[in-house]
Amino acid sequence: MSMTPNSRRSRLMGRRSFKHGTAHFLNQASGWNGRWAAFTLTLCASVCLIFIVYKLVAGRSASNTVSGSPFKVSSGTITTSLNSILASHDLSSAEIGGVSAALRKRLNLRRLTPENEYAVFCSTAGVFKYMYIQKDLKQYFAFRKADGSFSGSVKPVNTTAVISRSSGTIASSLWEAMSSQGVAAAVILDFADVFSWSIDFLTEVRNGDGVEAVYESIVTPSGKVVSRRLLAGRYNGRETGKKTAFYYRGGYYNEKGESMRSFFLRAPLQYRRISSYFTRTRRHPILKIVRPHLGIDYAAPGGTPVSSVADGTVLFAGWKNDYGRYIEVRHAKGYITTYGHLSRYAGGIRAGKRVKQGDLIAYVGSTGLSTGPHLDFRVKESGRFVNFLKIKHRSSGGVAAGNKNSFIAAARKLLPSAF
Repeated sequence: MSMTPNSRRSRLMGRRSFKHGTAHFLNQASGWNGRWAAFTLTLCASVCLIFIVYKLVAGRSASNTVSGSPFKVSSGTITTSLNSILASHDLSSAEIGGVSAALRKRLNLRRLTPENEYAVFCSTAGVFKYMYIQKDLKQYFAFRKADGSFSGSVKPVNTTAVISRSSGTIASSLWEAMSSQGVAAAVILDFADVFSWSIDFLTEVRNGDGVEAVYESIVTPSGKVVSRRLLAGRYNGRETGKKTAFYYRGGYYNEKGESMRSFFLRAPLQYRRISSYFTRTRRHPILKIVRPHLGIDYAAPGGTPVSSVADGTVLFAGWKNDYGRYIEVRHAKGYITTYGHLSRYAGGIRAGKRVKQGDLIAYVGSTGLSTGPHLDFRVKESGRFVNFLKIKHRSSGGVAAGNKNSFIAAARKLLPSAF
């Protein structure tokens, strides 16, 4: 039984007054009469205490009976075997086998975990009537039929969508700013993933940057949150400017309806620095002559993984003159990317191999005409070399023209400040 601070305080004060009263009584009596009175008073207090404890325990036991229902309900999570749970309700081996068989027709009982909830319904006399196990937003039932046999059924769990909003200011990190507002880890990771195409959360975050999030939690009748999803987010940074994202029909888009997913990765690897930029007048460090450098040199330790910056097909993987070990990948929209001075190729990389954005294709090296470990990365657009740093944030698509109005209307409701 729970008590408020005030009720605890009043009970303690009452107890303190009782003690003072006893002391006052004993001070007025002497000898045997005084001791007998104290004994009698103590005995009465003990009887009262036993009665109170009995009522509390009786009340707690009765809480297992649903008010107005002919059932006693026992519930929990699957922390032991189903057989043990049923045996604790005095089912015979035959009955346990019948319940298990009814459930097993629709549910793999070997894959139950402590995440799965159950409830057992018995008559007030303790006779098993039915039970269910909840897994993956479904309830699997086993019923005792009139003839004593058992049957099963399944039904979806009714859930509720709860919309939450949070806003905060960066003091040390994105994680700290959002978690301090009570945002769940899954939502923070979604936020970072959605905005990772346009924000480098390792180098571009500044104290004082603003963060907003609108997210949805799917909740079962028992109050368990089964999933969360970011619906809208906004990052307002000194270094990044204002970035906004909205969830719509399976993807994330900015306020203009452009996909948050970039056509290219921000870079083909985790690099320490850019050692050479795209230029047409670069003095070559080995040849000592001025000639165009139509790519980006990323300085990185030998063996650093190199990824394809976009979906595509490998056109060439082999040795190519000054570039040493070299890969060329063709992408949509007329783009070709090249990766030079590699130490080795990833398994299975060969001409004709299809790769996805982010797939490992090779490792940094210093093969060919090179002064040290780095990646020579180049991009061609319709046959011409272009500066990757000027095109890397190019959107991979957007909301279809016919859906633009419904997208804008939905986005305005989620985050009006973005418009």
